[in-house]
Amino acid sequence: MRLETIRIANFRNHTLLEFEPGPSITNIYGRNGSGKTSILEAIHFCALTKGFPGNADRDCLSFGKDFFTIQAGFMSDHGNRTEIRIAYSPEKEKQIFVNEQELQTFSRHIGEIPCVTFSPHELSIVNGPPAERRRFIDTAICQYDRKYMADLLQYRRILQQRNALLGAFPDQPSSHTGLDIWTEQLAGHASSIVLARLRFIRKFREMFGEVYSWLPGTSVPTLSYSCSLRQLGQELSQEDLKYHFIERYAELRSQEILRRQTLAGPHRDDLLFFIDNRDIRKYASQGQQRGYLVAMKLTMHRYLLEMSGERPISLLDDLFSELDDDVSRLMVETLSSCGQVLITSTRESEGSGVSSFSIEKATNNAHGAI
Repeated sequence: MRLETIRIANFRNHTLLEFEPGPSITNIYGRNGSGKTSILEAIHFCALTKGFPGNADRDCLSFGKDFFTIQAGFMSDHGNRTEIRIAYSPEKEKQIFVNEQELQTFSRHIGEIPCVTFSPHELSIVNGPPAERRRFIDTAICQYDRKYMADLLQYRRILQQRNALLGAFPDQPSSHTGLDIWTEQLAGHASSIVLARLRFIRKFREMFGEVYSWLPGTSVPTLSYSCSLRQLGQELSQEDLKYHFIERYAELRSQEILRRQTLAGPHRDDLLFFIDNRDIRKYASQGQQRGYLVAMKLTMHRYLLEMSGERPISLLDDLFSELDDDVSRLMVETLSSCGQVLITSTRESEGSGVSSFSIEKATNNAHGAI
């Protein structure tokens, strides 16, 4: 997949900006606060129908403006062109058009334009709360597995209903019957989600070890999935998992009623990271954690390519800020074979196959055209 051109208006600090990246590595450079990351976020909107995690649509609207628009053209590895148009205003909310057809369900677009992101804020995937790591897994799998996305959306809806029912105890005696119904449905979707995550982890772990070996040093990385089921066999079927979830919910019922929330399921699972069998959150330096995350993102690119048959677009924000020169050079060499890669930095990069885009020059040209 390759972005051919993008035009954004009233988006973040850009009144108007047009951008045509190169086919391989494009370095978007400029001073801090000039709007480099905003370009990546606009592309992220086109791929995943929303801005970066934690940012609401309204946050992307330029100050004092009534709407923002994004228009972009993409070309697949198979020669198919896709036109994306996004319009947002507080009154009409968000509208997304793909090849002039308005999307009624945004989730159906996920995976059509595969992408991999990196930003310093994503270091929380490595050292932050479990929700960040669950989002990492979900974002990966949803880009190639529509059934997983459907299960995830249904699971979240049922979880909300089940928690509401738990909150009604003991005021409604009939809640016990309703709870059994929601538990049965929740366990079904939970088992499907966990099974897909386990398949993902097994393949991803193998690729990750190979990618990490490219980095300087001799450390050995590992990762594992921590499930809220107390024991998780390697060859369990979906029916086995569903049975174990129902059994687990029965064990936890009194605690769940007391705490008024569901205490087991994919929404409470975690992904554990290790270097040389030591918890990376406790024993790794920030540089090691950053290198670990970079390797995970490179692995994600390789994984999505294998699963979808389409090379993802890589959106890498401030990638080199804390990497030493040797690792930075290695990253450029590695990324040169990863299809289209967009990197932001504060200075112009040099190297064969790297094109540069000055954010200040583009902004000045846009202001002159208005």
